[in-house]
Amino acid sequence: MTWLRVAPFLEDAMDLEPWQGTRDAGALTGICKPALLASAQWTRPDPVPVPVSAELLTYVAEPPAAPGDQFLTGPLDLSPTWLADLRASLDALAAQPTTREIWGNRPERYWHLLDAVYSRPLPAGIAPRWGSTEHLDLHWGNVTAPKLAILDWEHWGRNIAGYGAARLYCTALAAPETAAQIHTTFADVLDGPSGRYALLVAAADILVTVAWYEATPGLCPALHCLADALLAGEPAPIRGRDVGSPVDLPVRGVLPGRYQARCH
Repeated sequence: MTWLRVAPFLEDAMDLEPWQGTRDAGALTGICKPALLASAQWTRPDPVPVPVSAELLTYVAEPPAAPGDQFLTGPLDLSPTWLADLRASLDALAAQPTTREIWGNRPERYWHLLDAVYSRPLPAGIAPRWGSTEHLDLHWGNVTAPKLAILDWEHWGRNIAGYGAARLYCTALAAPETAAQIHTTFADVLDGPSGRYALLVAAADILVTVAWYEATPGLCPALHCLADALLAGEPAPIRGRDVGSPVDLPVRGVLPGRYQARCH
């Protein structure tokens, strides 16, 4: 069995890099993902010329870990093999050079995002390292289980070292046991200067995004708790009792010049 993906390029509604992402990812190696078997591009002439791409991919039988959603709402039983495959895949991806860049994941956008959400200088020990190749939409709707396959290769390219792991960790925070497994697997990445920066970016991006949707219970308090610890120069909280719940964590907000958050 195979997957066939067909996508038009709507010039006024999308960027070229995501449209070509699945095709371009076919050259990546050492990653648990669908293999690209064939690809083609053509232009449909009527009523106006529209470029169209098609990719034939190997079929993945395993379901997404969070079907139809980005965020976990409960713990997953992730095997040591799954975690090892994830680490090996993201390490292999990071080491493969690319010139791809996604407009919404550029340095200037991150600077503005951090200033808008936190309004606070970053402490010493938090600094981005650019140039790593990362999956920029890594969440629980884009990974399968119990056997790992990483899906949706539209958004990938040069970025902050650790961004993919940081986003997967942040989207698991409503399920602290699983988040702890991800943190343990990537501790050397997420606890470094670039990983801490990536965590702050991912947390801020998710907080902005969930303003448009119904929030996953427990997710926003945990994201605020994470950001509070990092902005205080403390380690990321990784145990269930650290990330708290909507009952025992107060509401946070942004006041001029200072990110207001407390974590108990």
